[in-house]
Formats: sequence, structure tokens, C-alpha cells
Amino acid sequence: MRKIVLILATLCQSLLAIQAQETISSSPFLFDDYKEGIVVLENRSQVKGKLNIYLPTGDFYFIDATDGNKEKVMAKPEEVALIRFGSRVFVPSGDGGMEVLSTEPLFYVLYRAGLRDKGKNAAYGGTSTLANIKSYSANKSGTGVVSDPVKLEVGQRYNVYKIGKKLKEVRNMKQFLKLYSKQKELLQTYIDENDIHFDNALEMLQLVKYAHSLK
Repeated sequence: MRKIVLILATLCQSLLAIQAQETISSSPFLFDDYKEGIVVLENRSQVKGKLNIYLPTGDFYFIDATDGNKEKVMAKPEEVALIRFGSRVFVPSGDGGMEVLSTEPLFYVLYRAGLRDKGKNAAYGGTSTLANIKSYSANKSGTGVVSDPVKLEVGQRYNVYKIGKKLKEVRNMKQFLKLYSKQKELLQTYIDENDIHFDNALEMLQLVKYAHSLK
């Protein structure tokens, strides 16, 4: 409940922030530069820091000011309730950081991108000042090192949506229409008349709210 209240407190302004960010970027991160964020932990403590989201995996990255301002990966996202970037709210999940666009109906977006590795790696390690959330020195399988995100070329960006209480995953418009199969014809008409684009999160939010109103 506390998490929902925290999300609702800033959700309205976040939609304006998303609209302002509708630009094409070659960065493998969601934001071109690390942004000041507030990490709200499950134990209710809060920590400020410069953070970003790595699009290929959805991992939260941060700048460790105690270790030469190195870029590091947040290795224990399960300790995080949510992260605020200004008015935008993100929550951790098994698939990475998700932005909360609506709580009624439930609608989340995972921002993703493919990458081309230039072949250079960088190691990570140590402990951050973000409430002792440790960075890791290996990938999620426990072996090897994490590729340096700055040395990777970003491919096409795309969105993955999580919808409803069961967080049904939707990767394309065909899957979306299948999710609302009983309203498929009405939704297709709405998509055509309103020129809805799948990779535009705000347009999809508009579509989801319409679909929800038909139930």
C-alpha cells in the first residue's frame, strides 16, 4: 500500500516528463546523462544519487562518488521499493526497471534497446553510498565481467508493456489485441482513427485506458 501511495503522489507530473523526452538517442541508457534520483528502499529509508537505466537489461546504474565516480550496477534491486527521477516513478522487477504510467488500470513500460558490442569490457566492484546497495563484479550468472555500457553501440529502441493485475506482457500490437480479444474490433477502429503507435508509451496508455473502459 505504501508503495502505491508513493507512486500516486508523483504519477500525474510524470506523464508530462515522458512527453518532453520523446527524442531519438544513440545512448544505451534511458537518459543521455545520469540524472539525480531518489531511491526509496523497502525499509522506508531514502537515498539520493545520480542514476540511469541500462536499456539492454533494465538494470539500474549509478555513479559511485566514493570510488572515483565510477559507473556501477545496482546489484540488489529487490531492496528498492521505487526510484524517482523528478516526477517519473520506476519500480524494480525481474525483468528490470519498469516505469509506472498508471495504477488504474495498471500499466507499466520497460524501455529496451538492442546493442552491438565493440568488444571492450570493464569490471565493477565495491560498495556504493546508496544505502550500502552493493555493485557486482560479475554478470548475473556469476561469471565473467559486465560489458562497459559506454563502449557499446545502441541498436533499435523498443517498449515492452506490462498490463493489468497479472502484469500480462505485451511486445506488439497483435499481442495487445489478443489480450482484449472481446473488444478487438472496437480497439482496432480506435487505433486506426487515433493513429496509435505501439512504441509511443503515452499513446499506448491512452489505448489501454480506452480498452479498460470497454470492459
